[in-house]
Order: sequence, then structure tokens, then C-alpha cells
Amino acid sequence: MSKRSTRAVLEVAAVGVLLAAASMAWAQEALVAQLDPSGMVRLMRGDLELATIELSAHGPQWQHAPQTSATAEVTDLPDGAGKRFVGTLPVPNTNGALQFTETVKPLPQGLQLEWDISTAEVIKLNGLQVSANLAVAQYGGKELTVERPDAEPEVVGLPAEKPAQGFQIWTGQGAKIAVAPGTEDALTFELLAPTDVIVQDLRQWEHPILEVRFPAIMEDAGRDVAAEDRFHLALTVTLAAPVKLEGP
Repeated sequence: MSKRSTRAVLEVAAVGVLLAAASMAWAQEALVAQLDPSGMVRLMRGDLELATIELSAHGPQWQHAPQTSATAEVTDLPDGAGKRFVGTLPVPNTNGALQFTETVKPLPQGLQLEWDISTAEVIKLNGLQVSANLAVAQYGGKELTVERPDAEPEVVGLPAEKPAQGFQIWTGQGAKIAVAPGTEDALTFELLAPTDVIVQDLRQWEHPILEVRFPAIMEDAGRDVAAEDRFHLALTVTLAAPVKLEGP
């Protein structure tokens, strides 16, 4: 073999090593659950945001109260078992607010989240929900599977492009939702029992988000929530690899 040929082989080999190293570095990027001071959870892989999980509400005329508008006090759970948020979420178009206690506990490959919600006065709500907001850039064009009570699992396609009309992709009862199964972006959301599940495309409102909503209230006419009313929501999130908890 000539010196020129030997050099070419070595250069190709070096490029291959660099590409393999870059691929390995990408594969080894850690999954992180970043906790916002409000209690909202951002699921990250490196600098890439995969999804957010939040408690939110809608006041009259469907005015949205995102969890980032809440104020909360954060404390550590005993033995470093996670975080507790005790907060207040103002509700638009009312003079009131929701009080909530949220706990976030790490699991070997995910998170356990629970919310207890109440109010000190009567508030009319169109909506009260926990949502998993999936980034379109990561999940558009992929699929999710809904495990349904007394029925076969249903596969739902997540649109890559904004739908020409409408925004609701799927609605029904479900207890477990697997998003992009078998990929590095896989997410699974599991509830304590079957409940309403709504999958929506929020690009109609200029949000690049595919929302998986678990509603406690979703009523066009609204519902009066009184001081004696209590709501408990719980969600287990499983990821494709171990996740590290970071936050306040």
C-alpha cells in the first residue's frame, strides 16, 4: 500500500472514531427533570426540552391560568425523597385562587407526582387539569398508545404539521399513555385509575405543543368549586433512561 493510500485510510478511520464518539456523547446525555419554583416540571435531555408537566386551570371564558403564574413555597421531603410545593394559583376572571400541594418523588426511571387542590371560596372554573405538554419538534409525526378500560389499546398518530382544521386529536378513557414507545424520547404516563384523556394540538394558539390533558373539570358552562370541594390528581411518569431531579 502506498503512503498516500495509508494516509487516506488513517484519515477515514479518524473521522469514524470522531463520529462514533459524537454519537456516544449524544446517547449518554442525561435526562433531567427540572423543577420550576411554581412546581411545573421540565423534562430535558441535555439542552433539549422534551416536555413539561403542569397543573393548570381555566377561569370563565376559558381564561388560562398556567402553573408558571403560581407562587409556591418549596421544601424537601423527608430523607431527600423529593420536593413538596405548597402554592397558590390565581384564576383569571375571578377574584379567587386555587390552593395546591404538590409532591414530586424520583423513581428509578421516572417521577411520581401528586396534587391536592382546594379553594377558600367559591370559584367558577371551565377547566382544571394536569397536562403533559409535548414539544412538536420531538413528537410531531410519532405515535402514542392509549391503554383503555375494557377495550384494545388504541394507537394515535401525532401530526407533524398543524391540522388544517380542528385541534382535538383524540379523546376517551385511558389509564396509561405511552408516547413514542421504543425510542430515546419515550414517555409513559400512568394514572391511578382510568380517567378522561384528551390529546390536542395547540398550534392553533401559536404554541408548538401537543398536549396530553388529564382533566378534573372541563365544562363549557363552567362549574362552581366551593371550599368543601377537594381534588386529588396523581401521575407516574416513566422515561427511556434514569432521570435526575433538579430544582429549587
